[in-house]
Amino acid sequence: MEYNNQKIESVTQYIDLIEKVKKQCEDKGNKAELLFRGQRQDKDLLPKIARLDLNGTLRNVEKLMLDEFRRACLPLAEFEPKNNWDLLALAQHHGLPTRLLDWSFSALVALWFSIQKEPAKDKHGKQEHGVVWILCAEMKDFRDTTKDDDPLENKSTKVFRSRVISKRISAQAGAFTVHRILDNGKIVKFETHHEFKNKLIKLVIPPSAFHSIRKSLSLLGINHAQIFPDIDGLCQHLERRFSKLEDEK
Repeated sequence: MEYNNQKIESVTQYIDLIEKVKKQCEDKGNKAELLFRGQRQDKDLLPKIARLDLNGTLRNVEKLMLDEFRRACLPLAEFEPKNNWDLLALAQHHGLPTRLLDWSFSALVALWFSIQKEPAKDKHGKQEHGVVWILCAEMKDFRDTTKDDDPLENKSTKVFRSRVISKRISAQAGAFTVHRILDNGKIVKFETHHEFKNKLIKLVIPPSAFHSIRKSLSLLGINHAQIFPDIDGLCQHLERRFSKLEDEK
């Protein structure tokens, strides 16, 4: 798609480009909302569980972890999950490896996730660029929420908009892609998936732009306290606000 691999060096440039992408998608008949995913490193679009060296098959480990999470999470959760879809979304937002991949309906939230820390470094010590993925989805790409199915038996990769069962999901305008596990126990990289590869755009954030973009987003109220509306998020925000971390490039 047009604009793929374009470099983003400011928030204003980013917003201008998002508007152009939205128009391009609408001109092609894609009327659904855009989805965004920010990554500090340019890694494959795979759920966390597919990137781990597991003690067993992916399906079995996923079920065991989710069963244990169900057993232990209730005293710790803000809301009680009603089904496996709720449980999976809650687990994902708190770091459990699942078949879900995080996205956001907010372009600014995704941009923040790509530059929230200093640039990563490769094995040679060279700073790496960040990325923001844009998914120009169609209505057919979204999971049918009227179906009483089980995500562990998911037969196709879809966009999944969960119930708001966590403050983080609300604050981050969160959504997910829920990925099909193949018979061989693998998950297809989302950027190579036949249904989605032509609906994706990748924007590149050069290391030199991380600092200035982070400061601009902070002025717009996009910071740790906003993204993580809990004590941890507040403390990380205050650390940056009252130290010289933001002055370091």
